[in-house]
Amino acid sequence: MTGTTARDALPAEAAPFDALSYLEVNAHHRRDELAVYDDGEEFSFGRLLAAVRALIGDLIERGIRPGDVVAVALPNVWRYVALEIAIPALGATILPLPMRLGQREVASALERSGAVLVVVDDGATGSVVADTARQQPAVRVIAAGALDAERGGPPAGWERAAPDPDRIVQIALTSGTTGLPKLASLSARLKQLTFEGFTARLGLAPGHRMLPMSPITQGAGEMCLYALRAGAALVMSHDVRFDPDAILTLIGRSGTTILGGVPTMISRLLHAGRLAGADLRTLRVTISAGAPLPPAVAEKWEHRSDSSTCSFYGAMDVGQLAVPSPGDPPAKRWTTVGRPHEAAEWLICDRAGNPVPPGGTGEICMRGPLVQDRYWGETSGPYADDGWAHFGDLGFVDEDGFLHITGRLKDTIIRGGTNINPLEVEQLLRQHPAVRDVCLIGRPDPDLGERPVAFVVCDPGSSFGLAEAVSFLGGKGMARYKWPEALVTLESLPTGSTGKVDRKALHQLLSAPTVKGHTDDPH
Repeated sequence: MTGTTARDALPAEAAPFDALSYLEVNAHHRRDELAVYDDGEEFSFGRLLAAVRALIGDLIERGIRPGDVVAVALPNVWRYVALEIAIPALGATILPLPMRLGQREVASALERSGAVLVVVDDGATGSVVADTARQQPAVRVIAAGALDAERGGPPAGWERAAPDPDRIVQIALTSGTTGLPKLASLSARLKQLTFEGFTARLGLAPGHRMLPMSPITQGAGEMCLYALRAGAALVMSHDVRFDPDAILTLIGRSGTTILGGVPTMISRLLHAGRLAGADLRTLRVTISAGAPLPPAVAEKWEHRSDSSTCSFYGAMDVGQLAVPSPGDPPAKRWTTVGRPHEAAEWLICDRAGNPVPPGGTGEICMRGPLVQDRYWGETSGPYADDGWAHFGDLGFVDEDGFLHITGRLKDTIIRGGTNINPLEVEQLLRQHPAVRDVCLIGRPDPDLGERPVAFVVCDPGSSFGLAEAVSFLGGKGMARYKWPEALVTLESLPTGSTGKVDRKALHQLLSAPTVKGHTDDPH
């Protein structure tokens, strides 16, 4: 690859709030060491830096300027890693688009973000995003393979964006409670503090190889990208859909030392056909996020993989609150999400917003520099009137400072570590002419954590079942993982004393023999 930078021209120390400087420092100290392992192809830190500089030059020639928003919809591949550094380096803002989004979500995100360019996967997997983006008159679409990653670098006279802790470097889709996902504004300061707390607590360092099983465009997978700043290498899986057998093979082939994903993935690894013959000798740590990891699963995987298994905790719109250490006692690693960040101020409160006594259970809240100031395009952020950002989850902090998650207040369904907003699904289903009312709740599932079930009130004499529901939602462009996997028809939805739908009563109905429906592909 051309365009490498002379070692003596690279900084020896990283500049805070500048992701590119961390790559430059790693290229200075360990130019020929592994930075990214991608489907058998290895990128050293020097080679990755040259690719990032080339992409900066290519984007500049395509008219990208400071302040522009560039959306990227790619699987776990080296090009996404490079673009995640290149786009903020030229003063633009990156908008990662998970590849499982439906047309409706993609169109909304592009319109609200003001994206001017969308980088999509070259193959058929990128067609939904590409086709949707082409319907936006102000958006250009380009396949990732068409970007020149081998040119000499930025044009002469280019000046990189100066480090600015307040600059929004990334827009992230959240799982909001008011319909379509909100757009979180992630500043350079927020990402810097998250990086420092996350990597220090996990002990990430040069020589480690981290494999994100989750998509690196969101949530748990995205957190794994911080490993690169710490001098560790990233292992790319390529697959859009999770394949436990492929992951087990990749661990051995790549020499993975740290594995990251959501609880469902870890559970499926334990039941994979290739587990018995898998080479897990290099694996040292497994981290989980996105939903509570059942302690029994954590313990079983740790014993089978001989890797310290633990969970961290946060939410995209609120921020990352707690991270464990692989050296924590096993009982703490399997039952808690670690200890709160030093940079975070946290509170456990009752329903009235008052602090609970030490060790008491209540709603988990947070404030400080790890919380975004405002949603993109809005004047306010996740803070409530009391000055705290509320997670909507219940928990307590024990006498040793570890955070325990005991439940959640929100109605959000967590399916395989991915949030489903019931309101969004309900709003669409109500548009069907046969549907009078609907309520979506989560049914507990040992594999995915929860599966969505729709309770529907239909017009008299009409026929509306699961097949009609998923066909209608698919026609509306809704992502497949949000579709109900069972449907129950009721004469009316149960309500409580205030007239609101009694979701608890619906949960009790789930054990009735009338609850039947087709179970779709869990991916």
